[in-house]
Amino acid sequence: MNHYEFTPIGVISSIFKEKFGVPRQSGMVKEAKAILKLNPIDDYKMALNHLEDFSHVWILFVFHQHTNMIWKPLIHPPRLEAPSDIGVFASRSPHRPNAIGLSAVKLDSIDYNSSNGIEIHLSGVDFLDQTPVLDIKPYLPYADLIQEAKGGWANEEILKYPVSFSPLSLDQIRMVHFPNLQILLTEILQWDPRPTSQKKQYLINDKKNEAMTFAFRFLEFDVSWKIQDQAIYVIELKNLRKSSI
Repeated sequence: MNHYEFTPIGVISSIFKEKFGVPRQSGMVKEAKAILKLNPIDDYKMALNHLEDFSHVWILFVFHQHTNMIWKPLIHPPRLEAPSDIGVFASRSPHRPNAIGLSAVKLDSIDYNSSNGIEIHLSGVDFLDQTPVLDIKPYLPYADLIQEAKGGWANEEILKYPVSFSPLSLDQIRMVHFPNLQILLTEILQWDPRPTSQKKQYLINDKKNEAMTFAFRFLEFDVSWKIQDQAIYVIELKNLRKSSI
């Protein structure tokens, strides 16, 4: 068998510093921002000519935290309604024979004057911080938007939950200099970002789980929330930097 080696063209700087909380797919969290920092290669400026004419791009990348893990032919996706055993090629699991990912994201802008390499600003991302990028391709609506496409086992719409915030959490959000933080947290939490095991054991729409509390780390905070009225209620944002001093 032939063996191929690829050199990344750049690296992603993302708001998602750990795997927990990363959107399951691109486009699910529109406020999720990232910057693709290209390697400082002179020809890359010409290679980007006319890319800004497109609203969206395909990013081909490496699941860099899965490259040394053993892949399995059958996996269980995080969706509750998914069959228990799905072939990895019928999924978008990062645990693959070749740890390569593909995401369609919004192209916000390109900064050609950034130091040490061009910066491409993206949104609606599902990238972990420090993700290596192999290639960029324009999203072509006439070819990539397939109206008659079937969704297979993933055809059902994913349930979204209402998200509300305590007065304390709103005060804390206002103190953070991060654009649209409340909207971003709402978009992340409405999909219930917990591991599948927790989702199954503690269903949000089951009244017996009322007041159960959970947390996830985001930016410099532990965001704690609870199940309330079959919805998600954000309790507070604990500043990890301050608490570690």
